[in-house]
Amino acid sequence: MHRRNRINSLPDEILCHILTFLTPKEAAATTILSKRWIGLWNFVHFTNIQIDNIRSNKKFNQSVFSLLHFHVSAGDNIDSFHLEIRYGTPHLAYKRSFPHVVKWINLVVECNLKHLHIDHKIDEQDTYDVEQEAYLPKLPRSILTCRTLVSLNLRRFSVEGYSVSSIEFGFPSLKTLYFDDIHFGNGRHFVLLLSGCPILEDLQLVNSCRGISFRVDPESIQMFQNISLHKLTRADIRESYWSHFPLKALSTAKSLYLDTLKLYWEDRVNVEDHEVQRIYFEIPIFHNLTQLKLHNSWGLVIKMLYHCPKLQSLELSKEIGWQYRNDVQEISVEEQELVPQCLSSCLRTCTIRNMGGVQSDFMLATFILKNAAILQTMEIWSEWNQEKTELEGKLSPCPKASATCQLLVY
Repeated sequence: MHRRNRINSLPDEILCHILTFLTPKEAAATTILSKRWIGLWNFVHFTNIQIDNIRSNKKFNQSVFSLLHFHVSAGDNIDSFHLEIRYGTPHLAYKRSFPHVVKWINLVVECNLKHLHIDHKIDEQDTYDVEQEAYLPKLPRSILTCRTLVSLNLRRFSVEGYSVSSIEFGFPSLKTLYFDDIHFGNGRHFVLLLSGCPILEDLQLVNSCRGISFRVDPESIQMFQNISLHKLTRADIRESYWSHFPLKALSTAKSLYLDTLKLYWEDRVNVEDHEVQRIYFEIPIFHNLTQLKLHNSWGLVIKMLYHCPKLQSLELSKEIGWQYRNDVQEISVEEQELVPQCLSSCLRTCTIRNMGGVQSDFMLATFILKNAAILQTMEIWSEWNQEKTELEGKLSPCPKASATCQLLVY
């Protein structure tokens, strides 16, 4: 009776993790076991690594360098390089590890690299220390010229000390771009980087673009007007302190998650030029958008609904106890009479989290219930537990456009 090989049936990530316990020669020898192992040799993955002391850090650095050196010496391609490391102290990370990570990146990008994922976390650092930003590893210039990359996932780097425009960079193959805690010294550099991704499909920015600056001049205005990501299907932009992100660049997305407080925090925007303001705050038509998540600043919700004709799923949330001046704006008479197309024909699910007792919150919920003709589920999560009964009492009698809509209040 044929017995199934259980090891060969394991996922790629587990098999790659097994290879990290072998010497380079032993790992290479696994390719003769079966066809299942041949492609894995080109995957260099070190995940769930914990570095707590100088000794373990030195041993790990030697292991990674030995494996990479073996690949480079043999002239092998490296399809994927994935590092996921947690350091016990900032000193281990900033002083004894990050310089090695940069060297490893410079090696792998020369091996026709397709997927790069670097994620390093640091214990004993509960709050952000501005002085430690100086110790962040600078994004290697070699990444910007790696034309074989298909996915790029980076955490905790700075893009400073050189001008992106001076490098012959470009990502003609890049489809996925995830930035977490990436620091740009100049907003134009990030826009220029995005412009070099003609087939980008998936964009995620978390806690990135902190404190960037923007210079108002004809060249910058033209650059922001022309930016376009024609292939983009998903965008997730949250906890990113860039007040000027041009939403036009996201107009082809099917799924969108935006922290609107950060994007439209007017007190932070120091742009007086009318043409630049128009580029920043003009909301495009999202012809393909079916899933939308908005966090904070609910004043934009109604405006967004008018620009998302195919929207099927809507989720709204805000910080508990947060009140922002846009939130207290009431829905105008004109907005109440002109029903967004998505409400009358497409929206099926709606979730509102941390809903408070203010009038504007109630008006927004009733506006959706009153006009969403095919809405199936409306979930309301109260800001405070004691408000649940009050919200149920107010919303239950409200007229509903959909006879099958289920109203759930938590």
